[in-house]
Amino acid sequence: MGTKEPRSANGRATRVSQADVGPDDQVVYWPRPVHDREWVDAEGTSWRMRGGDLDQKQFRRLLKRPDVHVVRAYGLDVTELRDGEREALLARVEEYFRGQAPPYSEFELGDFRDTTHRVVLMVQESC
Repeated sequence: MGTKEPRSANGRATRVSQADVGPDDQVVYWPRPVHDREWVDAEGTSWRMRGGDLDQKQFRRLLKRPDVHVVRAYGLDVTELRDGEREALLARVEEYFRGQAPPYSEFELGDFRDTTHRVVLMVQESC
């Protein structure tokens, strides 16, 4: 798993809700996997979101699976988190669900699967 390029599973430009102006005044689109309900990782694996956005109960249930990977979409980056980074992000999501997140913090969560049934908890963060 790795960083996602801004394209959908069918190779077309992703549907996005945010963009910035990058080098040479080119528009750079922010990946929004939960919004788009799909994601293609750096290795070319297509991931599809199951169901709707996760609530607190669904989030906790998904994390009980020993095989779940945690991927964070923030700004232009979509990356898998491990160890301390993973735990820090999950703690911030818990704070968000308790209503204790910093102002303007927002998380959208999705249960993503590939064709081999690998599982990703996608945490799309914005502020």
